[in-house]
Amino acid sequence: MPIIPGCDPSEAYEVVPMKPGPHGPPPTWWTVTCNGIPVYHFTPDSRLDAERYATDPAYRLASEPQYAHDRAPTR
Repeated sequence: MPIIPGCDPSEAYEVVPMKPGPHGPPPTWWTVTCNGIPVYHFTPDSRLDAERYATDPAYRLASEPQYAHDRAPTR
């Protein structure tokens, strides 16, 4: 994929405090949003992890669940 100058996909991510609501994590948690849509929640003491998730594409990929059927077969 070509790199487009001035177009960083990580800029779409933002770390915001959790909005209070009847369901979901407590308001002290951090939420990472992508284009305004919540994608991941972090505990109050994980602010640095939330910042890393928002800015590091390799960290986001490593944080995704890994399933056995998605891995290449080994022989």
